[in-house]
Amino acid sequence: MTADEPRIRAGFADRDATLSRLGDAYAAGYLDQQEFDERSSRATTARFRDDLVPLTGDLPQALAINDHDDAAVPATRVRVGELDAVASHENIVAVFGGANRDADWIAPSTANLYTVFGGVELDLSRCVWPAGGHIEVNCFIAFGGAEIRVPEGVRVINHVVPIFGGAATEGLRPARTGPVLELTGVALFGGISVTGPDGRRDQHGPWDQHDYDHPEHRDRHRDRNRH
Repeated sequence: MTADEPRIRAGFADRDATLSRLGDAYAAGYLDQQEFDERSSRATTARFRDDLVPLTGDLPQALAINDHDDAAVPATRVRVGELDAVASHENIVAVFGGANRDADWIAPSTANLYTVFGGVELDLSRCVWPAGGHIEVNCFIAFGGAEIRVPEGVRVINHVVPIFGGAATEGLRPARTGPVLELTGVALFGGISVTGPDGRRDQHGPWDQHDYDHPEHRDRHRDRNRH
């Protein structure tokens, strides 16, 4: 590209293609956990196509992945339900309080999260996923937080726009053709975190309304999601 040529902006498809290649590289051992997390974070916020090039420029053109070696690619540990047995849409609201979904719940294909001075926990590691293997979570987080846990094999696509807030992933083990969790929306003075099987666990475990009403727990939860 010359100085006279305009920079081409990156769209969802460009970012997703880079994220998919990074997932392949991580699954094949070309990237460690920290490198994968850092590059994935940069890919989700890339504004121009040339911002994406360095993220995969040092990877081999053809990744040496042995499809016959189960250890080479993380297993996909997701329970997928029947098409007519899975909810298609759900609103989850936490205003000055908390909401959680865990254990054997049936996850919707689209979930809308609304948190205002509150928090939400979603445990997708043991739930029943939609038949298509794709969950979209639309977020509006204001002065609060959301925590999502995912099982091995899930790829995370993060389109959340943080405004004095944050959106982060940790400890993921994505599979090349695994299920997809797609995040969209806005985090305003708050944050959303997605934790995989290798991420740190909250020693307090899933919290409920009573836990969140305690000021110390509420402040700790909100502060953690801002980082």
